[in-house]
Amino acid sequence: MISRRGRICYISIMVTQKTILAGLALATVLAVPTLASAQSCSPARGQSGTFDYYVLSLSWSPAFCASPAGARASEQCGLTAPRRGFVVHGLWPQYQAGSAAQQEARGLWPQCCRGAAFDPAAVPPSLDGVMIGEELRRHEWSKHGTCATPRPAPYFASIASAVEKVGLARDVPPNAGRIRISDLKSHFPVPAAALFPTCQGKALKEVRICLDRSLNPLPCPPETRRDDNCPGTVTLK
Repeated sequence: MISRRGRICYISIMVTQKTILAGLALATVLAVPTLASAQSCSPARGQSGTFDYYVLSLSWSPAFCASPAGARASEQCGLTAPRRGFVVHGLWPQYQAGSAAQQEARGLWPQCCRGAAFDPAAVPPSLDGVMIGEELRRHEWSKHGTCATPRPAPYFASIASAVEKVGLARDVPPNAGRIRISDLKSHFPVPAAALFPTCQGKALKEVRICLDRSLNPLPCPPETRRDDNCPGTVTLK
């Protein structure tokens, strides 16, 4: 028969063991988001650093702000936010159709690759007011940036470099009304074949610019230009 003192010691040991196990379980749970936060999107496809070229996607901010998503983006579209023209949506690694990487991944672009967790400090100050909002930055890193590089700082540095090279067509005012696509392309210092717009109806939604891995413009492949759905003249909301 176990004495009263023995029972107390036994209970104390069991409580200590449970406390240790609970602490280990909590530490494991807390560690998982750090390791897998870049894997929160799906489906995962491709390997980090394995791609052929980029697409730099620039949103026409007035069109975004007129959308349901824009109504929730107060930093970009709120009453006190400045009225902007083009802003960065993202920099997207792409596969060349028929390449070995594309055939292996069975898709036209990689996404949701393995990489480090998003770090707000990795975004250079030059992207303030250009790629707006931590939610957008976090999403773009998780879905696209991880497939360019496993660390966020080089990805956001590449975005800043791409913007420095091609600009944001600041001379196209947000209230420009209507513009011919040929005129719109002339506001960017890239060959016309390296750029195409996307629209919602007749309203301009985005401009997308194809860049090689060194961020130099290159003609957009046919599989990428399939998203060009704009008429010859578009409305700038």
